[in-house]
Amino acid sequence: MPPVVLAFCMLLLIFPSNLQAQGLRFYGDLLLARGVEKFVAAQGGEPVSRSLAPFLRRDAINVVNLEGAVGGAAGCIPGHTPCFATRKELLDLLNGFDIVSLENNHSLDLGEKGLRTAGRELKKRNIVPLYGKGFSTIVASDNGNIAVVAVTDVVNAAADRNHLAMADSAEVLQEIRRLKKRSTAVAVYVHWGRELLPVATERMQELARKYAAAGADVVVGTHPHVTGAAACVEGKPVVWSLGNFLFDQKYETTKRGALLDCTIGDDDKLRCTLVGHETALTSYLPQPSSADAYRLENTVLAACTPTVARTWTGKFSKKDKREKKLVLKKSGRANSLSFLELYDLASGRREAKTPSMPIRKMQPVDLNGDGIREIMLLQDIYSPFDRETAKRVYLYSLDGGFHALWRGSALSRPLLDASFVQGNKGKPILVALHSADSFLARNPKCDERTVMSYRWNGFGFTGIKELQGDKRSDSVASVKGKLRFLQKGSITSEIPVQLFSAGDKY
Repeated sequence: MPPVVLAFCMLLLIFPSNLQAQGLRFYGDLLLARGVEKFVAAQGGEPVSRSLAPFLRRDAINVVNLEGAVGGAAGCIPGHTPCFATRKELLDLLNGFDIVSLENNHSLDLGEKGLRTAGRELKKRNIVPLYGKGFSTIVASDNGNIAVVAVTDVVNAAADRNHLAMADSAEVLQEIRRLKKRSTAVAVYVHWGRELLPVATERMQELARKYAAAGADVVVGTHPHVTGAAACVEGKPVVWSLGNFLFDQKYETTKRGALLDCTIGDDDKLRCTLVGHETALTSYLPQPSSADAYRLENTVLAACTPTVARTWTGKFSKKDKREKKLVLKKSGRANSLSFLELYDLASGRREAKTPSMPIRKMQPVDLNGDGIREIMLLQDIYSPFDRETAKRVYLYSLDGGFHALWRGSALSRPLLDASFVQGNKGKPILVALHSADSFLARNPKCDERTVMSYRWNGFGFTGIKELQGDKRSDSVASVKGKLRFLQKGSITSEIPVQLFSAGDKY
Protein backbone atom coordinates (compact mmCIF):
# COMPACT_ATOMS: atom_id res chain seq x y z
CA MET A 1 0.00 0.00 0.00
CA PRO A 2 1.35 3.48 -0.82
CA PRO A 3 2.93 5.47 2.06
CA VAL A 4 0.26 8.18 1.73
CA VAL A 5 -2.21 5.83 3.36
CA LEU A 6 -0.99 6.58 6.87
CA ALA A 7 -0.95 10.33 6.34
CA PHE A 8 -4.54 10.26 5.11
CA CYS A 9 -5.65 8.15 8.03
CA MET A 10 -4.04 10.61 10.40
CA LEU A 11 -6.50 13.22 9.16
CA LEU A 12 -9.31 10.94 10.21
CA LEU A 13 -7.75 10.61 13.65
CA ILE A 14 -7.44 14.34 14.18
CA PHE A 15 -10.95 15.10 12.97
CA PRO A 16 -13.17 12.24 14.14
CA SER A 17 -16.72 11.82 12.85
CA ASN A 18 -19.17 13.60 15.14
CA LEU A 19 -21.63 10.78 15.72
CA GLN A 20 -22.81 10.36 19.30
CA ALA A 21 -23.89 6.79 19.93
CA GLN A 22 -24.20 4.08 22.55
CA GLY A 23 -22.76 1.10 20.67
CA LEU A 24 -21.82 -0.57 17.38
CA ARG A 25 -23.92 -2.77 15.12
CA PHE A 26 -22.38 -4.71 12.23
CA TYR A 27 -24.30 -6.13 9.27
CA GLY A 28 -23.39 -8.68 6.62
CA ASP A 29 -23.07 -8.27 2.86
CA LEU A 30 -25.46 -5.88 1.11
CA LEU A 31 -26.19 -5.73 -2.62
CA LEU A 32 -28.00 -3.00 -4.57
CA ALA A 33 -27.44 -4.45 -8.04
CA ARG A 34 -28.66 -7.45 -10.05
CA GLY A 35 -31.80 -8.99 -8.52
CA VAL A 36 -32.20 -6.31 -5.85
CA GLU A 37 -32.08 -3.58 -8.49
CA LYS A 38 -34.75 -5.37 -10.54
CA PHE A 39 -36.92 -5.74 -7.44
CA VAL A 40 -36.69 -2.01 -6.70
CA ALA A 41 -37.47 -1.18 -10.33
CA ALA A 42 -40.63 -3.26 -10.11
CA GLN A 43 -41.76 -2.62 -6.53
CA GLY A 44 -40.06 0.67 -5.62
CA GLY A 45 -37.65 1.28 -2.76
CA GLU A 46 -40.25 1.54 0.01
CA PRO A 47 -40.51 -2.24 0.66
CA VAL A 48 -36.71 -2.39 1.09
CA SER A 49 -36.65 0.58 3.46
CA ARG A 50 -39.49 -0.89 5.53
CA SER A 51 -37.65 -4.21 5.76
CA LEU A 52 -34.31 -2.70 6.83
CA ALA A 53 -35.65 -0.07 9.26
CA PRO A 54 -36.37 -2.41 12.22
CA PHE A 55 -32.77 -3.63 12.19
CA LEU A 56 -31.12 -0.20 12.18
CA ARG A 57 -30.21 0.78 15.75
CA ARG A 58 -30.75 4.50 15.93
CA ASP A 59 -28.67 4.78 19.11
CA ALA A 60 -25.72 2.89 17.59
CA ILE A 61 -23.09 3.23 14.86
CA ASN A 62 -24.42 1.05 12.02
CA VAL A 63 -21.74 -0.52 9.80
CA VAL A 64 -22.38 -2.49 6.58
CA ASN A 65 -20.40 -3.90 3.63
CA LEU A 66 -21.62 -2.77 0.19
CA GLU A 67 -20.81 -5.18 -2.62
CA GLY A 68 -20.28 -3.31 -5.89
CA ALA A 69 -19.37 0.09 -7.33
CA VAL A 70 -21.41 3.04 -8.55
CA GLY A 71 -21.91 3.55 -12.27
CA GLY A 72 -23.27 1.92 -15.43
CA ALA A 73 -22.74 -1.68 -16.52
CA ALA A 74 -20.85 -0.44 -19.60
CA GLY A 75 -17.95 0.39 -17.29
CA CYS A 76 -17.47 -3.16 -15.99
CA ILE A 77 -13.82 -4.21 -15.89
CA PRO A 78 -12.78 -7.48 -17.60
CA GLY A 79 -12.22 -10.21 -15.02
CA HIS A 80 -14.81 -8.80 -12.62
CA THR A 81 -17.57 -11.34 -13.09
CA PRO A 82 -20.20 -10.99 -11.82
CA CYS A 83 -20.02 -7.21 -12.03
CA PHE A 84 -22.18 -5.35 -9.50
CA ALA A 85 -22.72 -1.99 -11.22
CA THR A 86 -24.95 0.04 -8.90
CA ARG A 87 -27.06 3.08 -9.76
CA LYS A 88 -26.28 5.99 -7.44
CA GLU A 89 -29.98 6.57 -6.71
CA LEU A 90 -30.14 3.19 -4.97
CA LEU A 91 -27.68 4.42 -2.33
CA ASP A 92 -30.64 6.30 -0.84
CA LEU A 93 -31.71 2.91 0.54
CA LEU A 94 -28.68 3.06 2.87
CA ASN A 95 -30.31 5.80 4.94
CA GLY A 96 -29.72 4.88 8.58
CA PHE A 97 -26.26 3.39 8.06
CA ASP A 98 -23.38 5.44 9.43
CA ILE A 99 -20.33 3.66 7.97
CA VAL A 100 -20.13 1.68 4.71
CA SER A 101 -17.15 -0.49 3.84
CA LEU A 102 -16.08 -0.57 0.20
CA GLU A 103 -13.22 -2.92 1.00
CA ASN A 104 -14.28 -6.03 -0.91
CA ASN A 105 -13.69 -7.93 -4.12
CA HIS A 106 -16.46 -6.08 -6.00
CA SER A 107 -15.62 -2.49 -5.09
CA LEU A 108 -13.43 -2.20 -8.22
CA ASP A 109 -15.95 -3.80 -10.60
CA LEU A 110 -16.05 -0.44 -12.43
CA GLY A 111 -12.41 0.40 -11.85
CA GLU A 112 -11.07 3.25 -9.74
CA LYS A 113 -13.70 5.60 -11.12
CA GLY A 114 -16.56 3.47 -9.84
CA LEU A 115 -14.92 3.17 -6.41
CA ARG A 116 -14.35 6.91 -6.12
CA THR A 117 -17.90 7.62 -7.28
CA ALA A 118 -19.28 5.27 -4.64
CA GLY A 119 -17.28 7.04 -1.94
CA ARG A 120 -18.34 10.49 -3.14
CA GLU A 121 -22.03 9.56 -3.31
CA LEU A 122 -21.97 8.04 0.18
CA LYS A 123 -20.45 11.22 1.61
CA LYS A 124 -23.25 13.24 0.00
CA ARG A 125 -25.64 11.14 2.11
CA ASN A 126 -23.67 11.81 5.33
CA ILE A 127 -22.36 8.24 5.34
CA VAL A 128 -18.67 7.56 6.06
CA PRO A 129 -17.15 5.39 3.28
CA LEU A 130 -14.13 3.24 4.14
CA TYR A 131 -11.88 2.28 1.24
CA GLY A 132 -8.37 2.58 -0.17
CA LYS A 133 -6.38 5.31 1.58
CA GLY A 134 -9.27 6.04 3.95
CA PHE A 135 -9.82 2.54 5.28
CA SER A 136 -10.32 3.62 8.91
CA THR A 137 -12.29 6.16 10.87
CA ILE A 138 -12.83 7.25 14.47
CA VAL A 139 -16.31 7.99 15.75
CA ALA A 140 -16.79 10.16 18.85
CA SER A 141 -19.32 8.23 20.91
CA ASP A 142 -20.74 8.55 24.41
CA ASN A 143 -18.12 5.96 25.41
CA GLY A 144 -15.17 7.77 23.85
CA ASN A 145 -13.53 7.28 20.47
CA ILE A 146 -14.65 4.15 18.61
CA ALA A 147 -12.40 3.12 15.70
CA VAL A 148 -13.50 1.03 12.73
CA VAL A 149 -10.98 -0.47 10.30
CA ALA A 150 -12.23 -2.00 7.03
CA VAL A 151 -9.97 -4.35 5.05
CA THR A 152 -10.24 -7.11 2.47
CA ASP A 153 -8.41 -10.39 1.93
CA VAL A 154 -10.28 -11.09 -1.31
CA VAL A 155 -9.81 -9.45 -4.73
CA ASN A 156 -11.06 -10.36 -8.21
CA ALA A 157 -7.90 -9.16 -9.99
CA ALA A 158 -4.33 -8.99 -8.73
CA ALA A 159 -4.04 -5.30 -9.63
CA ASP A 160 -6.92 -4.50 -7.24
CA ARG A 161 -4.52 -4.99 -4.31
CA ASN A 162 -2.90 -1.65 -5.21
CA HIS A 163 -6.12 0.26 -4.50
CA LEU A 164 -7.49 -1.49 -1.40
CA ALA A 165 -6.43 -2.02 2.20
CA MET A 166 -5.25 -5.60 2.14
CA ALA A 167 -5.91 -7.69 5.22
CA ASP A 168 -2.33 -8.94 5.56
CA SER A 169 -0.50 -5.66 4.99
CA ALA A 170 1.90 -4.18 7.53
CA GLU A 171 0.09 -0.82 7.17
CA VAL A 172 -3.16 -2.33 8.45
CA LEU A 173 -1.51 -3.74 11.58
CA GLN A 174 0.28 -0.44 12.14
CA GLU A 175 -3.01 1.43 11.82
CA ILE A 176 -4.69 -0.87 14.37
CA ARG A 177 -1.86 -0.25 16.83
CA ARG A 178 -2.07 3.50 16.36
CA LEU A 179 -5.86 3.57 16.65
CA LYS A 180 -5.70 1.55 19.85
CA LYS A 181 -3.67 4.32 21.49
CA ARG A 182 -6.40 6.82 20.62
CA SER A 183 -9.61 4.84 21.03
CA THR A 184 -11.80 3.10 23.54
CA ALA A 185 -12.26 0.18 21.18
CA VAL A 186 -11.00 -0.84 17.74
CA ALA A 187 -13.19 -2.97 15.48
CA VAL A 188 -11.76 -4.70 12.40
CA TYR A 189 -14.37 -5.37 9.71
CA VAL A 190 -12.76 -7.79 7.29
CA HIS A 191 -13.84 -9.30 3.94
CA TRP A 192 -12.26 -12.75 3.95
CA GLY A 193 -12.75 -16.52 3.66
CA ARG A 194 -14.34 -18.63 0.95
CA GLU A 195 -17.82 -18.26 -0.47
CA LEU A 196 -20.43 -20.62 1.03
CA LEU A 197 -17.89 -22.01 3.52
CA PRO A 198 -19.06 -21.32 7.11
CA VAL A 199 -15.88 -22.47 8.89
CA ALA A 200 -12.79 -20.38 9.52
CA THR A 201 -9.79 -21.22 7.37
CA GLU A 202 -6.29 -21.32 8.84
CA ARG A 203 -5.57 -18.00 7.17
CA MET A 204 -8.61 -16.36 8.78
CA GLN A 205 -7.54 -17.65 12.18
CA GLU A 206 -4.00 -16.36 11.62
CA LEU A 207 -5.27 -12.91 10.61
CA ALA A 208 -7.58 -12.75 13.63
CA ARG A 209 -4.66 -13.50 15.96
CA LYS A 210 -2.59 -10.75 14.32
CA TYR A 211 -5.41 -8.22 14.63
CA ALA A 212 -5.98 -9.07 18.30
CA ALA A 213 -2.26 -8.85 19.05
CA ALA A 214 -2.10 -5.45 17.34
CA GLY A 215 -4.93 -4.11 19.53
CA ALA A 216 -8.24 -5.00 17.87
CA ASP A 217 -11.03 -5.45 20.42
CA VAL A 218 -13.49 -7.18 18.06
CA VAL A 219 -13.12 -8.76 14.60
CA VAL A 220 -16.13 -9.14 12.29
CA GLY A 221 -16.11 -11.02 8.99
CA THR A 222 -18.04 -10.88 5.72
CA HIS A 223 -17.79 -12.46 2.21
CA PRO A 224 -18.71 -16.16 2.65
CA HIS A 225 -22.43 -15.22 2.26
CA VAL A 226 -23.29 -17.75 4.97
CA THR A 227 -23.01 -17.26 8.72
CA GLY A 228 -19.99 -18.62 10.54
CA ALA A 229 -19.22 -19.50 14.13
CA ALA A 230 -18.05 -17.18 16.90
CA ALA A 231 -14.73 -17.50 18.68
CA CYS A 232 -12.67 -15.90 21.43
CA VAL A 233 -9.21 -15.14 20.01
CA GLU A 234 -6.62 -13.78 22.45
CA GLY A 235 -9.52 -12.75 24.67
CA LYS A 236 -11.26 -10.79 21.86
CA PRO A 237 -14.64 -11.67 20.28
CA VAL A 238 -14.49 -12.80 16.65
CA VAL A 239 -17.35 -13.66 14.29
CA TRP A 240 -16.05 -15.37 11.18
CA SER A 241 -18.96 -14.37 8.95
CA LEU A 242 -22.26 -12.53 9.30
CA GLY A 243 -23.60 -13.95 6.02
CA ASN A 244 -25.87 -11.85 3.81
CA PHE A 245 -28.02 -8.97 5.00
CA LEU A 246 -29.70 -7.80 1.77
CA PHE A 247 -28.76 -9.99 -1.18
CA ASP A 248 -30.28 -11.89 -4.11
CA GLN A 249 -28.61 -15.30 -3.69
CA LYS A 250 -31.09 -18.19 -3.68
CA TYR A 251 -29.34 -20.92 -1.70
CA GLU A 252 -31.12 -21.74 1.54
CA THR A 253 -27.95 -21.20 3.59
CA THR A 254 -27.50 -17.71 2.11
CA LYS A 255 -30.98 -16.73 3.33
CA ARG A 256 -29.92 -16.82 6.99
CA GLY A 257 -27.76 -14.07 8.40
CA ALA A 258 -26.86 -12.23 11.57
CA LEU A 259 -26.11 -8.80 12.98
CA LEU A 260 -23.47 -8.25 15.62
CA ASP A 261 -24.37 -5.86 18.44
CA CYS A 262 -21.47 -4.54 20.52
CA THR A 263 -21.90 -2.32 23.58
CA ILE A 264 -19.71 -1.05 26.41
CA GLY A 265 -21.13 -1.60 29.88
CA ASP A 266 -20.77 0.45 33.04
CA ASP A 267 -18.05 -2.01 34.06
CA ASP A 268 -15.99 -1.05 30.95
CA LYS A 269 -16.53 -4.48 29.40
CA LEU A 270 -17.11 -4.84 25.65
CA ARG A 271 -20.00 -7.23 25.06
CA CYS A 272 -21.08 -8.52 21.64
CA THR A 273 -24.22 -10.48 20.74
CA LEU A 274 -25.44 -12.01 17.47
CA VAL A 275 -29.00 -11.19 16.39
CA GLY A 276 -30.46 -13.46 13.73
CA HIS A 277 -32.47 -12.61 10.62
CA GLU A 278 -33.79 -14.67 7.73
CA THR A 279 -35.06 -14.10 4.20
CA ALA A 280 -37.73 -16.17 2.49
CA LEU A 281 -36.54 -18.20 -0.48
CA THR A 282 -38.77 -16.15 -2.79
CA SER A 283 -37.72 -12.80 -1.33
CA TYR A 284 -34.71 -10.51 -0.95
CA LEU A 285 -35.96 -8.74 2.18
CA PRO A 286 -34.60 -9.78 5.61
CA GLN A 287 -36.96 -10.33 8.55
CA PRO A 288 -36.14 -10.91 12.24
CA SER A 289 -35.56 -14.57 13.11
CA SER A 290 -38.37 -16.17 15.06
CA ALA A 291 -36.01 -18.48 16.98
CA ASP A 292 -32.81 -17.99 18.94
CA ALA A 293 -30.70 -19.06 15.99
CA TYR A 294 -27.31 -18.19 17.51
CA ARG A 295 -27.63 -19.44 21.08
CA LEU A 296 -24.39 -21.45 20.97
CA GLU A 297 -22.43 -18.65 19.33
CA ASN A 298 -23.72 -16.15 21.87
CA THR A 299 -22.62 -18.44 24.68
CA VAL A 300 -19.08 -18.16 23.30
CA LEU A 301 -19.36 -14.39 22.97
CA ALA A 302 -20.79 -13.99 26.48
CA ALA A 303 -17.60 -15.50 27.87
CA CYS A 304 -15.39 -13.18 25.79
CA THR A 305 -15.72 -9.65 27.17
CA PRO A 306 -12.49 -7.67 26.97
CA THR A 307 -12.02 -4.67 29.23
CA VAL A 308 -11.63 -1.33 27.44
CA ALA A 309 -10.63 2.14 28.61
CA ARG A 310 -12.95 5.01 27.66
CA THR A 311 -10.62 7.22 25.65
CA TRP A 312 -10.83 10.61 23.92
CA THR A 313 -8.08 12.49 22.10
CA GLY A 314 -7.47 16.16 21.37
CA LYS A 315 -5.60 19.30 22.37
CA PHE A 316 -6.28 20.29 25.97
CA SER A 317 -3.68 23.00 26.68
CA LYS A 318 -2.67 26.27 25.01
CA LYS A 319 0.86 25.91 26.32
CA ASP A 320 1.32 22.41 24.95
CA LYS A 321 -0.73 22.01 21.78
CA ARG A 322 0.30 18.44 21.09
CA GLU A 323 -2.47 15.86 20.81
CA LYS A 324 -3.20 14.19 24.17
CA LYS A 325 -5.15 11.16 25.31
CA LEU A 326 -7.82 11.55 27.99
CA VAL A 327 -8.99 8.38 29.75
CA LEU A 328 -11.97 7.93 32.07
CA LYS A 329 -11.35 5.25 34.73
CA LYS A 330 -13.34 3.73 37.58
CA SER A 331 -12.33 4.13 41.23
CA GLY A 332 -12.62 0.84 43.09
CA ARG A 333 -15.10 -1.97 42.73
CA ALA A 334 -18.27 -0.05 43.54
CA ASN A 335 -17.97 1.94 40.28
CA SER A 336 -19.66 4.91 41.97
CA LEU A 337 -16.64 7.18 41.47
CA SER A 338 -14.40 7.83 38.47
CA PHE A 339 -11.34 9.88 37.62
CA LEU A 340 -9.63 11.24 34.51
CA GLU A 341 -6.05 10.72 33.38
CA LEU A 342 -4.25 12.73 30.71
CA TYR A 343 -1.46 11.10 28.69
CA ASP A 344 1.04 12.33 26.15
CA LEU A 345 0.34 10.33 23.00
CA ALA A 346 3.92 10.25 21.75
CA SER A 347 5.58 8.99 24.93
CA GLY A 348 2.63 7.40 26.73
CA ARG A 349 3.61 9.32 29.86
CA ARG A 350 0.81 10.27 32.25
CA GLU A 351 0.72 14.03 32.74
CA ALA A 352 -2.28 14.57 34.99
CA LYS A 353 -4.80 12.76 37.18
CA THR A 354 -7.97 14.24 38.64
CA PRO A 355 -9.54 13.49 42.01
CA SER A 356 -12.22 10.79 42.10
CA MET A 357 -15.65 12.16 41.26
CA PRO A 358 -19.20 10.87 40.64
CA ILE A 359 -19.36 11.00 36.83
CA ARG A 360 -22.43 10.04 34.80
CA LYS A 361 -21.26 11.33 31.42
CA MET A 362 -18.20 12.96 29.88
CA GLN A 363 -17.83 14.98 26.70
CA PRO A 364 -14.84 17.02 25.46
CA VAL A 365 -15.90 20.31 23.84
CA ASP A 366 -14.11 23.35 22.39
CA LEU A 367 -16.10 26.08 24.13
CA ASN A 368 -14.17 29.08 22.76
CA GLY A 369 -13.31 27.99 19.22
CA ASP A 370 -9.58 28.17 19.95
CA GLY A 371 -8.83 24.53 19.18
CA ILE A 372 -8.37 23.67 22.87
CA ARG A 373 -10.90 21.27 24.32
CA GLU A 374 -12.62 21.71 27.65
CA ILE A 375 -14.50 18.92 29.42
CA MET A 376 -18.20 18.67 30.22
CA LEU A 377 -19.05 16.27 33.04
CA LEU A 378 -22.51 15.25 34.16
CA GLN A 379 -22.09 14.60 37.87
CA ASP A 380 -24.31 13.42 40.70
CA ILE A 381 -23.80 16.16 43.29
CA TYR A 382 -25.77 17.24 46.37
CA SER A 383 -26.97 20.85 46.38
CA PRO A 384 -28.51 22.74 49.30
CA PHE A 385 -30.51 24.69 46.70
CA ASP A 386 -32.87 21.80 45.94
CA ARG A 387 -31.67 19.54 48.76
CA GLU A 388 -31.09 16.67 46.32
CA THR A 389 -28.24 14.61 44.99
CA ALA A 390 -28.95 15.03 41.30
CA LYS A 391 -27.34 15.44 37.90
CA ARG A 392 -25.44 18.71 37.48
CA VAL A 393 -23.46 20.11 34.56
CA TYR A 394 -19.82 20.82 35.42
CA LEU A 395 -17.30 22.34 33.00
CA TYR A 396 -13.57 21.79 33.56
CA SER A 397 -10.35 22.89 31.91
CA LEU A 398 -7.01 21.09 31.77
CA ASP A 399 -5.24 24.23 30.57
CA GLY A 400 -2.87 25.13 33.39
CA GLY A 401 -4.10 22.32 35.63
CA PHE A 402 -7.44 20.72 36.31
CA HIS A 403 -9.92 23.36 37.43
CA ALA A 404 -13.64 24.07 37.22
CA LEU A 405 -15.01 26.68 34.81
CA TRP A 406 -18.64 26.11 35.84
CA ARG A 407 -19.66 24.47 39.06
CA GLY A 408 -22.64 22.20 39.31
CA SER A 409 -25.63 23.87 37.70
CA ALA A 410 -28.79 21.97 36.91
CA LEU A 411 -29.52 24.97 34.63
CA SER A 412 -33.12 26.21 34.41
CA ARG A 413 -34.91 23.12 35.73
CA PRO A 414 -34.17 19.69 37.22
CA LEU A 415 -31.79 17.99 34.80
CA LEU A 416 -32.11 14.54 33.19
CA ASP A 417 -29.38 14.66 30.53
CA ALA A 418 -27.32 17.13 28.48
CA SER A 419 -25.08 17.07 25.43
CA PHE A 420 -23.03 19.62 23.52
CA VAL A 421 -23.75 19.83 19.77
CA GLN A 422 -22.60 22.05 16.92
CA GLY A 423 -24.94 25.00 16.60
CA ASN A 424 -25.04 28.26 14.69
CA LYS A 425 -21.79 28.98 12.78
CA GLY A 426 -20.27 25.78 14.18
CA LYS A 427 -20.28 27.09 17.75
CA PRO A 428 -21.11 24.57 20.48
CA ILE A 429 -24.49 24.74 22.17
CA LEU A 430 -25.64 22.71 25.14
CA VAL A 431 -28.94 20.89 24.68
CA ALA A 432 -30.42 19.83 28.01
CA LEU A 433 -33.34 17.53 28.72
CA HIS A 434 -35.20 18.71 31.81
CA SER A 435 -38.07 17.52 33.91
CA ALA A 436 -40.86 20.07 33.31
CA ASP A 437 -41.38 20.77 37.00
CA SER A 438 -39.34 23.45 38.79
CA PHE A 439 -36.94 23.68 41.72
CA LEU A 440 -39.55 25.72 43.60
CA ALA A 441 -42.35 23.19 43.04
CA ARG A 442 -40.48 19.90 42.80
CA ASN A 443 -42.51 16.89 41.62
CA PRO A 444 -40.39 13.70 41.36
CA LYS A 445 -43.27 11.92 39.57
CA CYS A 446 -43.50 14.52 36.79
CA ASP A 447 -43.39 12.82 33.38
CA GLU A 448 -43.50 16.01 31.31
CA ARG A 449 -40.26 17.08 29.63
CA THR A 450 -38.73 20.39 28.58
CA VAL A 451 -35.80 20.73 26.18
CA MET A 452 -33.61 23.81 26.46
CA SER A 453 -30.62 24.95 24.44
CA TYR A 454 -27.89 27.15 25.94
CA ARG A 455 -24.70 28.80 24.75
CA TRP A 456 -21.57 29.36 26.80
CA ASN A 457 -20.96 33.10 27.34
CA GLY A 458 -17.57 32.78 29.00
CA PHE A 459 -18.93 32.91 32.53
CA GLY A 460 -22.08 30.79 32.40
CA PHE A 461 -24.91 29.77 30.12
CA THR A 462 -27.38 31.92 28.20
CA GLY A 463 -30.68 30.32 27.18
CA ILE A 464 -31.46 30.13 23.46
CA LYS A 465 -34.62 28.13 22.90
CA GLU A 466 -37.16 26.12 24.87
CA LEU A 467 -39.39 23.35 23.48
CA GLN A 468 -41.70 20.78 24.95
CA GLY A 469 -40.11 17.33 25.01
CA ASP A 470 -41.49 13.82 24.72
CA LYS A 471 -43.01 12.41 27.89
CA ARG A 472 -40.81 9.97 29.79
CA SER A 473 -37.71 10.46 27.59
CA ASP A 474 -34.64 10.13 29.78
CA SER A 475 -31.60 10.95 27.61
CA VAL A 476 -30.44 12.90 24.57
CA ALA A 477 -27.78 12.22 21.92
CA SER A 478 -26.58 13.97 18.78
CA VAL A 479 -26.25 11.99 15.56
CA LYS A 480 -25.41 13.50 12.16
CA GLY A 481 -26.99 16.88 12.76
CA LYS A 482 -30.03 15.53 14.59
CA LEU A 483 -30.97 15.28 18.24
CA ARG A 484 -32.33 11.95 19.36
CA PHE A 485 -34.39 11.68 22.52
CA LEU A 486 -34.47 8.22 24.07
CA GLN A 487 -36.23 6.24 26.75
CA LYS A 488 -34.10 3.38 28.04
CA GLY A 489 -32.23 3.33 24.73
CA SER A 490 -35.29 3.42 22.46
CA ILE A 491 -35.86 6.50 20.30
CA THR A 492 -38.89 8.61 21.23
CA SER A 493 -38.28 11.49 18.81
CA GLU A 494 -35.70 13.07 16.52
CA ILE A 495 -35.25 16.83 15.90
CA PRO A 496 -32.75 18.76 13.73
CA VAL A 497 -29.99 20.35 15.82
CA GLN A 498 -30.38 23.66 13.98
CA LEU A 499 -33.86 24.04 15.44
CA PHE A 500 -32.24 24.67 18.82
CA SER A 501 -29.71 27.22 17.59
CA ALA A 502 -32.10 29.20 15.36
CA GLY A 503 -32.11 32.84 16.38
CA ASP A 504 -28.93 32.60 18.44
CA LYS A 505 -26.79 35.72 17.99
CA TYR A 506 -23.58 33.90 18.88
